Amino acid sequence: MTEPPALDLTGCKILVTDDVPANLDVLFQALHGEGYNVHVASDGATALEVAAHSGPDLILLDVMMPGMDGYETCRRLKADRELKAIPVIFLTARDDLEGTVEGFGAGGEDYVTKPFKKEEVLARIRTHLERTLYARQLHELNEHLEQKVDERTRDLQLKVAELEGKDRIAQHLLTVHTLEETLGLVLQVLSDVLLVERAVVYLDTDGVLQAVADIGFDAVGAGQAVETDIAERIRKTMAPVRITDPESAMIPITGQGELLGIVQVFPRSTGQPLSDEDLHTLSSFSLQAAVAIRDSQMRQDPDTWKDQLAEVLEIEHEIEETGASRE
Repeated sequence: MTEPPALDLTGCKILVTDDVPANLDVLFQALHGEGYNVHVASDGATALEVAAHSGPDLILLDVMMPGMDGYETCRRLKADRELKAIPVIFLTARDDLEGTVEGFGAGGEDYVTKPFKKEEVLARIRTHLERTLYARQLHELNEHLEQKVDERTRDLQLKVAELEGKDRIAQHLLTVHTLEETLGLVLQVLSDVLLVERAVVYLDTDGVLQAVADIGFDAVGAGQAVETDIAERIRKTMAPVRITDPESAMIPITGQGELLGIVQVFPRSTGQPLSDEDLHTLSSFSLQAAVAIRDSQMRQDPDTWKDQLAEVLEIEHEIEETGASRE
């Protein structure tokens, strides 16, 4: 089994609390010499204030102090949500079972009896600092892994939603539908499958992107147009554009390199804006939607059918001429 890397404890903050100045001086010198960042307090009340301000990594706490003793000080530390995780090592002249039990009952992690030996104090400090820091690293790693799992799960959910949406459009293409029916399906898929709260479809009419269908609104004025600067930006880039007021995104509906329209989507009221992955999924779906929209437009407009047929016949004629010239 691989051993975890040795921790560099230099700079770790240690709060030493003792009402005897000589003890404070000895501990300060010993700990400072090991590279620790040392804070001192001479009573329990001061220790609580210093701990709240500096957030030490470990506390050395004398038991016998005037006023608030070490046990009560520890109880108050452990009752504080921000401070309760800090390990406490008691400094005590009591070497009896009753004192030890009371110390652990107050929330202390360890104790050192006086007169203490420098090597023992340093060893116990290092043990508890390492345990605390390893636990902190493990917690951060678990949070990171959970975040990665959540991200991967969301990616898969988006892909499934995208495929389901495309499949519904593909099934729709198997039969003849009006443009209104097709737009209704596109909006319904956005709402049901891709979890968009509201959406508006704008189609190109003589160079102007005008609203023709919506979902989730009481009413969207027919003929309402996309702002000129946004429309030009989308025509130029053929890429989604984020809108801040109101929070939404404009997704281009493109077919054969041509901008057929735009669908403006509004995220659900979760406080989370549309992510890049959301926009990618919506853009991919819009390509399939464009096929259905273009098909409905062609069926709706006989002149379009004639133009398409003429293009096909012209291409077929060019192919025949090319074949004849080679013979």
